[in-house]
Amino acid sequence: MRVRELTVQCTRIGAAVLPAVIAGSALVGCAWIVQSADAAAALAALVARVPRAIGPLVAGILVAARVGALLAGELGELRRGQQVDWLRAAGLSPLRQLVLPRLLAVVLVMPVATLVADAALLAGASLLAVQRGAAALAFAQLAPAAVWIGLAKAALFGATLTGVACAIGLGLRASDVPRLASRGAVAAMLAVAALDLLLVASRLS
Repeated sequence: MRVRELTVQCTRIGAAVLPAVIAGSALVGCAWIVQSADAAAALAALVARVPRAIGPLVAGILVAARVGALLAGELGELRRGQQVDWLRAAGLSPLRQLVLPRLLAVVLVMPVATLVADAALLAGASLLAVQRGAAALAFAQLAPAAVWIGLAKAALFGATLTGVACAIGLGLRASDVPRLASRGAVAAMLAVAALDLLLVASRLS
């Protein structure tokens, strides 16, 4: 796999997901403050939970919704156009040629998306909390260990959602590509949510 191909995939996927991650995460941060009677206490609780738990999960679900549809539909279209069969006939592995670059790209993009989600969550919450009388957030309050754990979770989420989306795109016999894309998005989001639950239940998160 060439570095240029990986760079193209990272750029393409990053451009597709980051706007939604910023907007969605900021709204989640605002909702956290709105539903709380004490803005200062709510902001403090959010700071403790965002880097390790909330940020990676929000980013994972938002990325899964976009990337799951994108990859499942894209690979389904390639399979319908017989490009996958041509690769096999040429002695090339579809997994290596089609799946691996996308998998690595999402694994690399997910930690960046998670950092962006953390910042957007806290910025949205902080702006609203300040309007309700709380002190402004200092990002130095974030625990570095929690941030690193969150980034590791994000990479794991990225590998999981990509694997699920690509499996659906290459495996399901659906001639309707938009329906295939919808299945990929839903399955990828469920996979992220299930993995997060498993990590929490096993106390690895």
